[in-house]
Amino acid sequence: MTKKPKYQAPFYGAAYYPEAWPLEQIDEDIRLMKEAGMNVMRVAEFAWARIEPSYESFDFDWLHTVIDKLDAAGIATIMCTPTATPPAWLTEQHPEVLFTFPDGRQVGHGGRRHTCPNNPVYRQHCARITHRMALEFGRDERIIGWQIDNEVAPHYDFGNPKHFFVRACCCKACHANFQAYMKARYGNIQALNRAWCTQLWSQHYDDFDQLPLPDPSVWHHPALLTAWDEFNAHSYIDFVHEQAEILHADTQHRIGTDMMPFPEIDHYAINDGLDIVQYNHYDFREGFRNAAFWMDHMRPIKERPFWNTETATCWAGNVMTTGYSEPGFCRANSWLPIALGGEANLFWLWRTHWAGQELMHGSVLSSCGRPMHIFGEVQEVSKGFRDSADFLNATKPLNTGLALHFNSISHHIFKNQPLQPEFNYTAELMQRWYHPLIQRHYRPDVIGAQVELDAYKLILSPMLPTLEAHDLKARLRAWIENGGIWVAGPLTDIRDQHCAKFRHAPYGVLEEWAGVYGKYQFPGYPRHFTQRWADGAQSEGAIAHDAFEARDAETEVLAWYTENELEGLAAVVRKPMGKGQIVLLGTQPDEQALFKLLATLAADAGVAPVATGDSNILCVPREGAGGEGVILVELDGKPGSCRLPCTGKNLLTGESIDGLVTLPAYGVAVVQYAVN
Repeated sequence: MTKKPKYQAPFYGAAYYPEAWPLEQIDEDIRLMKEAGMNVMRVAEFAWARIEPSYESFDFDWLHTVIDKLDAAGIATIMCTPTATPPAWLTEQHPEVLFTFPDGRQVGHGGRRHTCPNNPVYRQHCARITHRMALEFGRDERIIGWQIDNEVAPHYDFGNPKHFFVRACCCKACHANFQAYMKARYGNIQALNRAWCTQLWSQHYDDFDQLPLPDPSVWHHPALLTAWDEFNAHSYIDFVHEQAEILHADTQHRIGTDMMPFPEIDHYAINDGLDIVQYNHYDFREGFRNAAFWMDHMRPIKERPFWNTETATCWAGNVMTTGYSEPGFCRANSWLPIALGGEANLFWLWRTHWAGQELMHGSVLSSCGRPMHIFGEVQEVSKGFRDSADFLNATKPLNTGLALHFNSISHHIFKNQPLQPEFNYTAELMQRWYHPLIQRHYRPDVIGAQVELDAYKLILSPMLPTLEAHDLKARLRAWIENGGIWVAGPLTDIRDQHCAKFRHAPYGVLEEWAGVYGKYQFPGYPRHFTQRWADGAQSEGAIAHDAFEARDAETEVLAWYTENELEGLAAVVRKPMGKGQIVLLGTQPDEQALFKLLATLAADAGVAPVATGDSNILCVPREGAGGEGVILVELDGKPGSCRLPCTGKNLLTGESIDGLVTLPAYGVAVVQYAVN
C-alpha cells in the first residue's frame, strides 16, 4: 500500500523570513497562518548569513525551531538554498565572486543575484552550503521540496529605469568560459568563421581566444551577441544543475528552482534533471492573460503539476508598481495557477519586511502583523482549495491537441537582429496569437522546440526563426506527414542555427514544403499591405510581408496581396503534406482574418473551443480519476458568463450547474460534471 503523504495538495502559503524577526514572534505568525488557511511556508532563500555567520560556523537551530513549529500546526516547509545572497564575509574575502560590468566595474555587497555564476570560488561556496543544508534537512519529512537559489537569470540591472535584466557578468572567468563554450560548440575556429561569414568587416578570428565579450559601444556581429546570450543562459542553468546534483544525492524531496517569466532562459532546459517546475509571476496586465501564457508554458515541461512559488496578494513591486486592485483580485490570481495545472500557490510574502529594499510590496500581513485588506479573500481561497481538493488532486487540465510554439532562441535572435523598431517577440506572440486564442476559448499548450509533437493535432509556429534547434525540422516533417496541421509564419524558418540567412532561398525548407517561390520580402512597417482572401474578404498584414508564387499544383493560395509591387502575389498558402498539411503565412493577418482561418484549420484537426461565452472567462477542462469538469476564472474584473457542455456541481458553493455559469468580477467556479 502506498504511504499517504504527510501533507496534501493543493499547497497554499507564502514566503516566510523568520531570520528578520524575533523568534518569539513565530507562534503569533503561525496562529495567523492557520487562521488564513495556509499549509506551507517557503523559508531560507536569502538567509545565508543567518545560517553561516562566519566560515564553516553553522547555525541551524533557529531553522529547526521554525520547521518544528510549522509542522506542529500542520504546515509543511519548502526549503531553499540561500545562494542568491552571499554573506559579507564571503564577498570581503573573495571579491572576485562579485558580478562585473562590461567596463570592469564590480558591484558592491548588499544586493541579490550580484555574483558571477561562473566564478569557481563562488561555485565552491554554493556547493558547500548546499551540501551542508542537504545533510541537515535532506531526510526531514516535514519538508515537501527544495527551491534552488532565487529567480536565476542574467543579472538584474536595478539602475535601469525599465528594470529589466539587460546585463551579464563580464569577468575573466566568464570570458574564458565563453571562449571554451564556443570551442565546444564549433570544434575549430574555421567552422565558426565559415558559419558567421567573418570575412565581412575583417571579423575573421585565428583562435577562440580572440573572441571578445560584447561591448555596448561596439556594433557586434549578431551571431556573437546571440551566442553570448545563450552562453549566459547556459551558465545559470549549469549553476542550478550543480546544486540539484548535490541535493539529489542527499535528499528525499522534490527539487526545483523558482523561475520568472523571462525569455532569456530556456525554461525546459533549466528544468531538465529537476523534479518540480517552480514559477513566480507578477504580470497582471491584460486581465491575467500574460500570466496565463506563462503558466500554459510551464505546464507541459513536466508531467507532474507545477508550483506557483510566488505571486502577490494585492499590489506588487518596490514602489507598489501594480497599484490597487479591485476586490476579488486575490481570489482570481490565487486560483489561476491551480486552474492551469499547478498544485501550489504561494504569496510573496507572508509579512511585509520592516526594513530593507522591498518595503512597499503587498503581503498577507503588514509589517505590524495586522491582516491586510485581502485577508478574507485569502481565507476564502483556502476554503475553496480544501472543498475541491479531491477533484483537483485527481484531475489535470485536458490536452486539447493545440500547441503554440515559443522559445528563448527566438527571443535571442530577434533581440539581436531586430526586424523593426521596438519589436518584442514575446509581446507580439501574446497579443496577436495567445490572447485571442484563449478569448475564443481555445486551450493551447505553449511549447518549446524540444517538446514531442505526437500529442498535438494543430501546431501554430509564428515568428519561429530557426527550425534547427532540437532537430525540430525533421520532427515537424514526420509529424505533418503523419496527419498534423502546421501553421508556419510569419518570420518562421528564416535563419539557420548560427543566426544567418539561407543562401539558397529565403527559408530553410518552407519553400519546398509549401510548394512556393518566395519572390519578395518587404518589412512590416511603416506600411501595412492588404490582402484579399479567396472568399473576397479583405485583411491588413503586419510584422512582415513575404510574397510568394505558387509553384506546385497542390499548393492552394488562400490570400493574395492587392497593392503595389506585391499585387497578385500570394500572402497565405496551404499545401497537403503526406496525411497532413502546412499553411504558410507570409504576413501577420489581422485578428479577424487570422481566426477565421484558424477556426477552419482547427475544425479540420478536430480541435474545438472548450466552451462558449464571454471572452473574459477562462475555461480550463480537467479530467482524470476524479472524473471530468472545468475550472472557470473571470479575468477582467467584470461579470461574465460561460456555457458548459455538461451539467454538474460547483464544488465551491454546492450549487447545481445546468449548462450556463455566470461569474461576478474575479469570480471562480470549480464544476465537477455529473456522471451519466
